[in-house]
Amino acid sequence: MQSVKGIVKELKVFERNKVPFEIKVLGIATYIQTSSVRRTAKILSEVHPVSKTSVWNWIKKFEEKLPISSEKKQRNLVAIDETVVKASKKHYYVYAAIDVERNELILMRVYTTRNFLTTKSFIKEVLDYCENKPRFVVDKAPWLIDALKSLGLEYEHQTFR
Repeated sequence: MQSVKGIVKELKVFERNKVPFEIKVLGIATYIQTSSVRRTAKILSEVHPVSKTSVWNWIKKFEEKLPISSEKKQRNLVAIDETVVKASKKHYYVYAAIDVERNELILMRVYTTRNFLTTKSFIKEVLDYCENKPRFVVDKAPWLIDALKSLGLEYEHQTFR
């Protein structure tokens, strides 16, 4: 299993580096959360100057490499990971859930903190896109494991590549 940043790097979504990679990852996650290119560009511009056209291009490139599924489906194995993104001396935590069998992004969210409560909230939101209770794949992060246990969900541990 890889970190969210690792997945985006491996997909080779971005060719140019005019805007820092972390800002682009944060932009994708913010867009998925807000569903607005204009709002995403405005939020990111507080950290780094970004146009709404740039955000739109990042999203299209990302969707070509990893489809985003917003449908409720039967899911058997879901990988969840979070990664820290540093932008303008602030830390943001990007959580992502991927349907392993379909290779689809289920959900991606940005939080300003990383703890049991935000993780549990994220997992509950992921379950809204599942018709069943899937098995989860996580790393050793205690906040992920504790949240899954508290919700009575099955999980397996995999280390990062």
